[in-house]
Amino acid sequence: MAQKSFRKIPDSVRSRVANLASNEYQVGVLRSYRTSDLESDLLAHLEISVQAGSPVIPPTSLPQAARGRFSRWNLAGRIVPRTDLPKVPRSWGFETPNFGDWSKGSHTITFTRQVYQVEHLHGQQIVIAMEEVSNSDGQVTISFRVDRVLDRTAASHDADLLFALCLLQENVGAVDVVACTTSTDEWARAMALSWEFLPVGAHETEAVIGELTQHLRLGRDDSRRESVEARLKALLALRPERMLYGTSSFQRYVGAQFASDLVVFENARYGNAIYVMFEEWEELSKRSRVDLLAGSGRGFERITHRRGWEGRLRHAVQTRRHDAT
Repeated sequence: MAQKSFRKIPDSVRSRVANLASNEYQVGVLRSYRTSDLESDLLAHLEISVQAGSPVIPPTSLPQAARGRFSRWNLAGRIVPRTDLPKVPRSWGFETPNFGDWSKGSHTITFTRQVYQVEHLHGQQIVIAMEEVSNSDGQVTISFRVDRVLDRTAASHDADLLFALCLLQENVGAVDVVACTTSTDEWARAMALSWEFLPVGAHETEAVIGELTQHLRLGRDDSRRESVEARLKALLALRPERMLYGTSSFQRYVGAQFASDLVVFENARYGNAIYVMFEEWEELSKRSRVDLLAGSGRGFERITHRRGWEGRLRHAVQTRRHDAT
């Protein structure tokens, strides 16, 4: 299940924002759903439904307070203690009877304490804009954009970005960023994976690794290069038929093909898991990590990069490779 919100801006999002051509952009994401899931009211909180077998997607929807604290704050606002500011005196009092006898009158007792200042943030009532991207074979792809333009040069940028990320995460379960000038069609084309194939039989392991790390734009001083090279060596040690290199927006992927229907994939820059795909890998590889994890889990096996992951990967590949022959 996708996490509810974020405590800080993910590094992968910061990287994508830094790579945008324009300072102004929006938080958004493209997601694919089965029509049957929409019929089960998966996105009813965004007023998305299915009528006569066709998805009905309103142009905008205001997130409901029940979706999470950021959705609630977006509607009603909140009071924020300003712990970064000096405390100020605050006084309050209550009435008490004279000598413990109300018949003798009363007087007010006042207390004063140093307390943090507070800031009243009003609800912004930001909507999520939605658009159908494609609809075929019982699957519909929808674009979601938080209807607020962000400027990465603004002083409030980080706070605004985190709020928009959490608002979308609470309601859609996935996030990305897109330039304001990018149309939905252009966005969908940029997100589509395009694969390049690299035969490995006639190449030395180090030469293949060097070529792949160059495609991944990992310089020799990049802190991630050592771990990526170790993962590539583990894949090459299993003797794939060929390696695959693909791009989707700012993400870069590496794959190792062991049979026509057996491919192992990894997002070499930000991945914490490797995916062994053994059914319709070309279709599965177009889906986001969130879509994969939210699905039925059929057609692939996910192996996290924990101690012993190489052995689990070797067993998965050897078993599936045997089945594929």
